[in-house]
Amino acid sequence: MNNLRNRPFGAPGFLLMLSLACLPISAPCAEKGPVTSKERATTFVQEGLNCLILEQNKKAEQLFIQAKSIDPYSEQAYNFLGLLYLQDGLNEKAEDMLKKAIAIEPMYPEALRNLGKLYLRQDKFAEAATHLKRALSMEGSQPYTWYLLGMSQYFSGHIADAISSYETAFSMEPNLPVEAHYNLGVAYHETSRYLDAVRSYEEVIRQDPTHINALNNLGLVYSILGEKDRAVELFNQVLGIDSNNVKARINLGNVFLSTKDLAEAEKIYRSAISLDHSDISPRLNLGVVYYEKGDFDKARAEWNKLLDENPENIRVLSVMGSAFLERREFSPAIEVFKKMAKLMPDNGSIANTLGYLLAEQNQELNLARDLVETALKLDKPNRATYYDSLAWVHFRKGDYKQALQIQDKALKIFKLSHEPISSEVHFHMGKIHEKLSNFAMAREAYEAAVKSNTDSASVKLASESLQMLKNKK
Repeated sequence: MNNLRNRPFGAPGFLLMLSLACLPISAPCAEKGPVTSKERATTFVQEGLNCLILEQNKKAEQLFIQAKSIDPYSEQAYNFLGLLYLQDGLNEKAEDMLKKAIAIEPMYPEALRNLGKLYLRQDKFAEAATHLKRALSMEGSQPYTWYLLGMSQYFSGHIADAISSYETAFSMEPNLPVEAHYNLGVAYHETSRYLDAVRSYEEVIRQDPTHINALNNLGLVYSILGEKDRAVELFNQVLGIDSNNVKARINLGNVFLSTKDLAEAEKIYRSAISLDHSDISPRLNLGVVYYEKGDFDKARAEWNKLLDENPENIRVLSVMGSAFLERREFSPAIEVFKKMAKLMPDNGSIANTLGYLLAEQNQELNLARDLVETALKLDKPNRATYYDSLAWVHFRKGDYKQALQIQDKALKIFKLSHEPISSEVHFHMGKIHEKLSNFAMAREAYEAAVKSNTDSASVKLASESLQMLKNKK
């Protein structure tokens, strides 16, 4: 089941706001002696700037070109030509002019800022951030530049840094445009700062009650926070504005699915499918509805339709694999996880799950060992769980001493990290000790499995094993 959240706006309407230098308005006076080429160029820059403000772009361009022909070292002429071309969408010409302005004056904050804007528009986020940081190192009290830096950091994947930059921008100028509030809300949302996200989205809605993306995302946050009624209200509000909004319908269906209102969820998903058959989310989740209703054949039929269209759809494979595991249908689960492991060879969790499944079924044990060892290299934070899987592989191979060493390591890491130890892990240790005739330690492990009580199957097996060891010393 997928939550559909709207991303931040990559190019808000004010992305190309003018960044204008404060130039003197008066022209040089004849009484001061001969007019230098630099002064003449400055006069042309002033006139061009006035034309630019009046949106007389062609005339402005001619004046800026005249200025740089008179004074080839006029960084302002190059900067304003770059800004003009940036506004007109002539990105290559804009970049050329702005780079020349910076080459003449490397510490020219406006040219750096304008070049940062250009790179942001071109999705060159690292380059944008570099130039915007340089601009801020010279003029730190520029809220709009801080906001642009936040955008470049967000799209570079540095979300915590983006939040810091956005917050700095708002601390200087609380009245930034509505999309700035929205983008900050998205960044909070992605980092699970849900209450902060609520405040940002609600500010957007206060300023623009019909802001569909903010309404939709706020509904998602309330759904996460467990306020399902408020979430339903917000998604319905979106549909009141735009009855064909597929995302809102899917998110509404997800709320009903999470509350087990399966009839309503099915109805909503079907309405979303009728609007956009290409979106796999409602079709995938319709299968989940059937699964929750206990009709696995219909669920599987829905998912197979999606796989017929795209056999490598990892979302569908993941849902199907989980369903097979839950139903303890291990053979088809293994086939699904083999496909996923091939599609995502760098995913430690998938590699471990497949390796453990193979060990559980006592199949392809060398492959199982290789998969789990790969998982250990790829995903160190979950190594305790993966060591348990590796110990179980060695147990299946009959290498009980090696299994014991690895399982000891798993338990030590679980204890050091203060992670709860599952009944299954304790049960595995019990089986290993039992094979090594360490019956007292086996009983201790089985008792720990029963006490942990994390899953009924392992507790049942541990209880049965305790009974069988009752008279063994």
